[in-house]
Amino acid sequence: MLRLLVSLYIVVFASIIAINLGSEAIWRNWVEQAPDDLRHATLVAGQYKQALSYIKEDEFESFLSTQTQLTVFPYEDVAWLPEQLTALRQGEIITSFDATGNALLLFMTNNGMSVAQLGPFAPAQSAEVKQYTIKFLSYSVLALLLVIWLRPLWIDLVQLKRTSEKLASGSLDLTTRRSRFSAIYTLTQQIERMALKTASLMSNQKQLVNAVSHELRTPLARLKFALAMLAPKAPEQVAAMEEDVTEMEVLIDEMLSYARLEFANQQLHMQQCNLAPLVLDQLEKLTRTTDKQLITHTINDTLVMCDPHQLTRVIQNLLQNADKYGQSTIRISLDQRQNKAVFTVEDDGPGIPESKREQVFQPFSRLDKSRNKETGGFGLGLAIVSKILSWHNTSCEINDSELGGACFTVQLPLVSQSEPG
Repeated sequence: MLRLLVSLYIVVFASIIAINLGSEAIWRNWVEQAPDDLRHATLVAGQYKQALSYIKEDEFESFLSTQTQLTVFPYEDVAWLPEQLTALRQGEIITSFDATGNALLLFMTNNGMSVAQLGPFAPAQSAEVKQYTIKFLSYSVLALLLVIWLRPLWIDLVQLKRTSEKLASGSLDLTTRRSRFSAIYTLTQQIERMALKTASLMSNQKQLVNAVSHELRTPLARLKFALAMLAPKAPEQVAAMEEDVTEMEVLIDEMLSYARLEFANQQLHMQQCNLAPLVLDQLEKLTRTTDKQLITHTINDTLVMCDPHQLTRVIQNLLQNADKYGQSTIRISLDQRQNKAVFTVEDDGPGIPESKREQVFQPFSRLDKSRNKETGGFGLGLAIVSKILSWHNTSCEINDSELGGACFTVQLPLVSQSEPG
């Protein structure tokens, strides 16, 4: 932070000094040195003043008669401002203007009792345009210098943004490119080290999950073979052991499935899709396996942008969750509200307390701590739902259902049929 503050102060301080010096040089050489009638007339007035000081009184009138632009009058004829009168008495040449805006040059004559007037002259051209031009150029130079100072900082910030986006999407291919001239070079180094460490930990975790899951299959296969050989001797005990082995296999499949999701978002196939057929297809499958009453309401032509394969998995997991915890009734609806497709699954089960609704989307999280086989599952179904919906920039909301259980709601923006898919 100190480095950033010092570098910014130096850049601004040096830029202001350079701009001020440059502006003054331009003003002196471009504006003040520009020729105009009034400046030339001022030089002439000085020569007149010097010439009048050498003319004798008897020759004064004859000299004035030959000068068409020079007029002499008593200084009491004019109501002078105190500043003007003081300047005249000090021998200075002052400038005044008539009603039409023409300039008049005035100075005291040698006797100090009269005032000589030279003019009128056309006024000097206004320097306002030149003044604003110099200001514009000064601010432009300052902006350019700040852009040059900010460029390395901008490069580092863009790099940090890309790195965070890659980590958020699960990509572990991190490439670092930073500017050594950036004011946050040290901070960028620390953040990139942290990002690389995080990527390494994520990679190790995935490799560990995959390795453990795959390595467990071999001893499980041997156990299943041994149990098949022992089945004739102790059928009841073997049946219970086979059930445990099957449960372990299902757990391994779930773990592998969830681990693969970390890379699946890099291969999403987003397209325009009608949700109604996806919901109806999963409802047909559920009808063949459940003994609960299904209350359905779906609207056709519900077009959204999604990955159909992944969104089908969301629908399937939500229906299976309702079938698992519902008592006798499940209500499924697909509606359109405020330019959004709204998919809702409700059940008449025990429901989910409000304090636990965020927890159920965490991997291996279950409200039933006993992990009994009647309810089944390993706490990965809703975690998969949350992960897939996050790729679609949405989420699943949990509320209380009118049936007495939980109500799961998913909303996706509708796509107009005229909009290209």
